[in-house]
Amino acid sequence: MVVKRKEAVIQVLLIIFFIICCTYIGKYFYDGKKSQDNFNELKQLAKKDAAEDITDNYIPKRAENGMLETYYELYKRNNDMAGWIKIPDTQIDYPVVKAKDNEFYLRRDFDKKYQSSGIPFLDYQCTENSKNNIIYAHNMKNGSMFAALINYTDKAFYEAHKNVYFDTLYDKGRYEIVSCFTTTVGAKNEFKYYEYADIQTEEQFDEFIKKIKEISLYDTGIEVNCTDELLTLSTCAYHTSDERFVVVAKRIKY
Repeated sequence: MVVKRKEAVIQVLLIIFFIICCTYIGKYFYDGKKSQDNFNELKQLAKKDAAEDITDNYIPKRAENGMLETYYELYKRNNDMAGWIKIPDTQIDYPVVKAKDNEFYLRRDFDKKYQSSGIPFLDYQCTENSKNNIIYAHNMKNGSMFAALINYTDKAFYEAHKNVYFDTLYDKGRYEIVSCFTTTVGAKNEFKYYEYADIQTEEQFDEFIKKIKEISLYDTGIEVNCTDELLTLSTCAYHTSDERFVVVAKRIKY
């Protein structure tokens, strides 16, 4: 009799556990769908030109305040709007925001409401004159946010996706990837790339470039000098605890 009661309790617990798991999985996919719908709405509002199709003769339309017209409505919706990031043929095609710290948008959407995936955001230390714009985003299991960055561990993927497009509110930007690497936060050999968001000297710049070349997963053959503008994309790697995957690119002409 006691054994049967134990079995009944176990069965009930297993059923409860199964329901909880199903609820969690259902909520995860629901949140992912809702998040994607929100971003699709923002894309429609932006009415962006295809970044990779812009030619040398392209002249962007501007709002009366000088801002790129394509982002003006988004800026009016949220003045934390800082730009737009895109890597063709990947899911990375999102607005970028900037707050007073690097925590605010970790779990918030463009409208500052809770969203588990967050939204790509610019390091709060970056300014209009920054030599290195650092953008962070989550590596979501559904492939959204910066999950596609992990594909750069494969050099063949890099060869087919060398360019990254990052527009600010006032200027369109095309970047060529220089280095891809991993580093573990808190490890003895950690490279604190996030401390180079506000490079002030040529020595700092050269130090950064030397290190990212040294630890790059492969040689891209791209040369960089202190007059170049950099873009750094960062996400979680998940191979080990606190590991980060980082892609660094330099700005080139359209």
